[in-house]
Amino acid sequence: MEVDLQTVRRVFEDVLSGRVSREQADRWAYAVIQQEETGVVKYSPPHARERIWAGLMYLYGIDTRKAPNVYLHSDDDIRDAMMASLDETGDDLAGHRASVATVGRK
Repeated sequence: MEVDLQTVRRVFEDVLSGRVSREQADRWAYAVIQQEETGVVKYSPPHARERIWAGLMYLYGIDTRKAPNVYLHSDDDIRDAMMASLDETGDDLAGHRASVATVGRK
């Protein structure tokens, strides 16, 4: 399984736009984390592994609630986390399109 910056960014964006639920994003991140534990995840680009991992770890738990019907993380929190973990000048993010529905399928 390969995970790249744009894929993780797309999941954040899909959550913020409502195309993907927080629960779906959490489950996707969990599936990637499970694959990481078996040693089959490749990060692209390899030098961005820590940033990709930070994004995955935020997504894993993005559906946490602080009260019934109230999420712990606001949309602004999610946007800030996306920018903090995934943005860096010089990365080539263009041309990569993926969604929760297609990631990991072969």
